[in-house]
Amino acid sequence: MKTVYYETIDSTNEEAKRRFAAGEAEPLLIWANMQTAGKGRNGRSFYSPENTGLYFSVLYPCSSKQMLQDFIFVTTAAAVAVCKSLRKNTGADAGIKWINDVYVGGKKACGILAEATYRGDELGVIVGIGINLSTKDFPKEISDVASGIGDFTKEQLHEMREAILADVGDALCDYFKNPSDHSAIIASYREMSVVLGKEVSFVRQGENEIHGIAKDILDDGSLLVACEDGEHILNSGEIHLSFYR
Repeated sequence: MKTVYYETIDSTNEEAKRRFAAGEAEPLLIWANMQTAGKGRNGRSFYSPENTGLYFSVLYPCSSKQMLQDFIFVTTAAAVAVCKSLRKNTGADAGIKWINDVYVGGKKACGILAEATYRGDELGVIVGIGINLSTKDFPKEISDVASGIGDFTKEQLHEMREAILADVGDALCDYFKNPSDHSAIIASYREMSVVLGKEVSFVRQGENEIHGIAKDILDDGSLLVACEDGEHILNSGEIHLSFYR
């Protein structure tokens, strides 16, 4: 996979969109030392200071629109790949908060944003990943929920970045080449979950907050929650989820 590096960029996801629109036809990994307008889910920003994190996007041009029908598995595959790589390369006990945030020590250490982009009838899938490796000084509004993974030297950060980029880039390319078999990914996703067995709350549109116990992650990537009024099956498009340690 071709790799492009920027010292500073607005957003690696936005750069992936620009390059796809300009004709990029091969898988591409774009990474940066700093983002000035990092993107999170639901229009939120992702704090991306220099010299402490790893911010990158994988662009994969697709010939099949089937990927859109199984889009939840794109973030699932990415979360599993990141979690495995962090455990191997940083020693952190990384886990996944459904659906696509990676947690270390009870706080968010990594965010994942998957997007689809088009060039005429051609589809490009972009997976953006931001990891707080040694980030410490977070903005006040996220300081209670975000955390870095540890204290690392400049040399350690360099080695970790290279290893994580290779691990996750290879894992995502393998997934995109064979996206139909989700069983191994879901099995790893369940094993790495930090919400199963925990009390969770969620809000569906037009309803009050509902509390329950996260019981299982189903084969389609949805979350099964047992509540007083019965079982609820949640997907990424309809809920906001929080959990209590």
